[in-house]
Amino acid sequence: MKTPINKKTLTQHFQYSWWMYLLSAVLCFFLWDLMYTVTAPRTPDNEKLELYLYAYGEENAVNDYLEKVHTTEMSDVTEMTAQYIMPDESSGPMVLATRIMAGEGDLYLLPRDFFQSYASQGLFVALDELEGIQEMFEAAGINIERGWRKNQDTNERHLYGLPTSSLNIIPTWTYSTSSEMYLTVRLYNGNDENAEKLLRIMLRDSMPAVSQETQTGGSV
Repeated sequence: MKTPINKKTLTQHFQYSWWMYLLSAVLCFFLWDLMYTVTAPRTPDNEKLELYLYAYGEENAVNDYLEKVHTTEMSDVTEMTAQYIMPDESSGPMVLATRIMAGEGDLYLLPRDFFQSYASQGLFVALDELEGIQEMFEAAGINIERGWRKNQDTNERHLYGLPTSSLNIIPTWTYSTSSEMYLTVRLYNGNDENAEKLLRIMLRDSMPAVSQETQTGGSV
């Protein structure tokens, strides 16, 4: 015998079965979010540049700088952005590890301990192999010996990061920190040419004492 549909039976149904509707709504939301994430248009790696800063800082300042570079010197790049990773002890290291291991970002600004740890794993570009980078610092009288680390897999020493405390612009993007920051380029970033170009521009703008001839060890 069929149960009649009336106010009483509907009230009883929702009283005992409300959780099924709630669960259905939650599942629909997550399925929609997953579909959007998978199907949303994404800028290819070779058309974008991402700078990650493991620090507290003023996001507008660095993004304004990147927008200026984008407009005047790198307009062929579709997207240039900076993102801060908050260095709180509970989640900061995990977020940083996730970003690096997932292959996100092109350039990183890291405190010494994290720079040394990831550099020893060979996760950054060997900057000593890029023409003219060391000469820029030598011409400005800046010691970058602290940026050399040994790759624990190959036992080779390379310049994996550039100490930024003696530069003019880059330190202003972060609030004061007890650890010196190092500018690095992530290995296998999918955009080597543009990442190197941005690195050279950032260094050039931070070392005004360097002559134009010394700045351009490679094309900028």
